[in-house]
Parts: sequence; C-alpha cells; structure tokens
Amino acid sequence: MADGLFFDVVLFGYRNDLARARTLDFLRELPRSKEGPAALGRATPLPQRLFTTLELERAQQVCSRLERLGAQVGMLQVGAPPVVGQPVPAVARERRSLRSLTLVALLLLGVAAYLLPLARVTVPPRREPVPRPATPLEPMHAPERVDAPLTAQLNADAIQLADAGKFADAVQHLEHALRLVPNDPVLTRNLQTVLLNWGLTDLGADKLDDAGDHLQRAAQLGPRADVLRAQAVVYVKQAKYARATAALEQALQMAPKDPRALLALADAYLKQDKRPQALELLERAKEAGARGPGLDRTVQQLSREVDAEWDFTQQQSRHFRVSFADDGDRSGVRPVLDALEDAYDAVGRKFAYYPETRTPVVLYSQQDFHSVTQTPDWAGAAFDGRIKLPVRGLSADDPGFQRVVRHEYAHSLIAQLAGPRCPVWLNEGLAVWAEEDSDGDHAEWAEHHIADKPLFHLDQLNGSFTVLPAARVDVAYAESYLAVRALVDRYGVRKIPQLLNAILQGHNFREAFGTVYPGDFAGFERDLLQQIG
Repeated sequence: MADGLFFDVVLFGYRNDLARARTLDFLRELPRSKEGPAALGRATPLPQRLFTTLELERAQQVCSRLERLGAQVGMLQVGAPPVVGQPVPAVARERRSLRSLTLVALLLLGVAAYLLPLARVTVPPRREPVPRPATPLEPMHAPERVDAPLTAQLNADAIQLADAGKFADAVQHLEHALRLVPNDPVLTRNLQTVLLNWGLTDLGADKLDDAGDHLQRAAQLGPRADVLRAQAVVYVKQAKYARATAALEQALQMAPKDPRALLALADAYLKQDKRPQALELLERAKEAGARGPGLDRTVQQLSREVDAEWDFTQQQSRHFRVSFADDGDRSGVRPVLDALEDAYDAVGRKFAYYPETRTPVVLYSQQDFHSVTQTPDWAGAAFDGRIKLPVRGLSADDPGFQRVVRHEYAHSLIAQLAGPRCPVWLNEGLAVWAEEDSDGDHAEWAEHHIADKPLFHLDQLNGSFTVLPAARVDVAYAESYLAVRALVDRYGVRKIPQLLNAILQGHNFREAFGTVYPGDFAGFERDLLQQIG
C-alpha cells in the first residue's frame, strides 16, 4: 500500500428499519477516536461522514461490516480526486458492489437510497401468476403449389377456431396443413401459439395435467420463452420447483431482461426457500420495468428477512427445517423441533393431512421478530409461507408454547389445503381450534372475550387481524373460533377438510360452503350470531 493513502467512510442510508437499528447499535458499541465514528441517532440527517482518514485496509473492513448490517456506505480518498476502489466481497445477498465510486455517483446513489420510502409490509402474494395469452396467430400467404389454397384456408379456419376458444379443432386444422406443407414456419408458429394458448387456458382453470401436455407439445416445436414461462408456472403449481427453475433459466437465456420470467423465477426460488436469490431476481425485474405496490412490498419484506437471516444456520427433523442464528448454543432448538413434531401429529389428525415435505420454520429473537414481520406487539408468532417464532421470547417449557406452535402449523396446513382464498376468520378460527388438546378447551375463553362486546359480521373478518384495533383483536379471534366450533359441533370434524378442498377448487366461499354443508352461509351466520350474541 502506498504511503499516505487514506479514506473517509460516508454513510448514505439504510436498506430498511432493521438495518438502521443494527447499524446504530454497532456504531454505539465502537470506541470513539479522532477518526470516528461520528455520533449518530435515528434522526441524524444523511449523508454523514462516519470515519475520517482511515488506511485503505481498515476502511474496507469498516465498510464490509456496515454493509453486512444493511448500511449503504462508500469510501472517498482523502486529498485526491475521487477514484474507483476495490470491489467488496460478496455478502448476504450474494451480490458484488463497489467499495468506492466517483464522488458524483456516490452522492446520487446515497441520496436516492436515503430517500427510498419504507412501506408497511403485508404477506407477499401466494398465487402464482398465470401468463397472459400469446401473440395473435399469423395469416398465411399461399405458396405457389397445387395445395396452396387448401393450406391457406386451413390456416385461416384455424385462426377463427382459436379465437373462439376451440383449440382442439384449431390444432387439427394446423396439423393437417403441416402435413401438406411440412416445416412451414408460419404454420409451425401458429400451431405452437394455439398449443400455448390452450395450455394457458387450462392453466387458468387449474387443469394442470392438461395444461402441461399442451405446453410440452408446444415446446417440442422449438425454443420459445413464453412457452417456457408457462411451463414453469405449471411446474410451480405441481411443486416441481427444480423443473420450473430449469425452464425459467432457459427462458432468461433467450430474453435476459424479461420481467415476467424474472418474476416467475423469483417465485420458484421462494418456493425453495432461496430468499437471497429471489430478492436479487425481484430487483432485476424492477430494473427491467416490473412495477406495482405488491412487488415493492415483497422486495422490502425479503430485504428485511435476508438482512436478519444472513448468518443463520439450519437444523431439521423428519418434517421440519428450522433456521436460526448460530450463536454456538443450539440447546434450545431441539425442544422447538420436538414441539413441531408433536404439532405435526396432533394438528394433522384434525385436518386428516400429513404433508411429506418439510415445513420451513424461522426462529428470531424477540426484537428481530417484530422488526422483520412488522407485526404488532401482541403478535406472538406469524405465518407467511414460513412459520416464524420469536423463540428467545418464548420458552419451550411454557404450556402456551405448544399452543403457539400448533396454531402456526395449522396455518401452514390450511395454506396447502385451501390455497390463498380461505377467509381470514375461518383460517384463524381453525388455527385456534387446532391448539386444543380436547374439543371445547377454548370455549370458556372465547365466551369470556365476547361477553357484552359488539360482534363482527364474519365478512368483516376477511382482512388481517393485525390491522384491527388492539381492543377488538380478542373478540375477532374468539368469534372466529366459536364459528369453527359451531361447524364442528353441528356437522362433524370430517367436513372441515372437505370445506377447505372446496375452497381450493376455485369456488367462492359461499358456494364452497353450500357444497359441503346443508343450508346456506347466511343462515349459518345468522344462527351463530343469535347463539353467541
């Protein structure tokens, strides 16, 4: 290193609230010296020069540590024009970033990051998007040959049939034309498009096997990115995530900046719990033009999770995979796994369902749990595709711990059995019911919490309970439980999985209710409110 080469370290912003809290805690613990760090608080205006005149190696070490905490920092050479420095090693998101940039670039990057709004996070969308229909079919100019008029007419008829949704007939016409003019590019492209749109139509109707067959035939006619994207959606719905990933990676080789392929691959990675890779792809999709508040919320949610879990390790049992901070003491993990396995048996009996795949679980400290999940203080756990437990705030010896574990595991089963359309009141009511050792254990608790309180109509409980006033939360849970209790008492526990399956099949809830239970939902709700009111 050349003599006299020194750098200042400048802080421009934070990736999110959790990153800010960790950065400020880290800086407060450092000893003060003439080089820094500067005193910072939550309201300190940024950009801010944190350290001055650090030797290159020391400046790089400080930047690396701060970046791993989620701070956005840069290095400026002291006493010389801004220069490009050494690249930073890969960190939690497995991305490479430059340690130092030109002064103008640093200022633009830092100020933009600092001004990036932080939004409240909701659960990311759980339904896989169905690709849009492919481009229209192409008319055909008849070649100079005896059968040309027939070929052109077959193609024209196929276009009309496809526009009317008569895909099987359109395919027959195009295959007939291709027998007359083998390998014709227009006919081949049109046949591939008809098969693609047929597959998309069946995919939208959840006819996954038929959709897969049509799309496979389309793929055999030649490489095409939109066919591969559609195949990947089928694979994701069939839980064939490795196949989905392979198809989408091939699609991105053809169209590297296709935002739909990037979003679909991110979804496939999320299903495999590869969150840093999914986050990287979502950010690439945004750079490629993908937009929407749901996407922004998902990126921010994943950013918090990746920041909090960058040094996590995993341990697994027969049915669960648990991620946690490896602080050298793993003694608390085994009781959690034991509680989860107990929930697998107890809750599985109630829902008559025992999944073969391992359920992902994340253990957070109490502080990180609320920072990552953005849940209110009263929330004792969460489920958003993974079970999240503030294990440092709970004790496996606490009788309530088993109830919490059963509650969240029930949400995991409901998500698999009913998909994303299950009403929130039913979801939460079933989860409280799943906590019980014996039928009716929570009846007294529920009746106490609704006594002399105004009740909800169940349609008012179709949004997250976390947005309800704190004084109304217990009423919502109690009423939801009593509604489920009424269904079980009147019609038996075996009807519950049937109801969830009816919801999964695409019925709206009232139609699903009517296919499983006598009478209608309005009558059930009216009787329930009279009974418990």
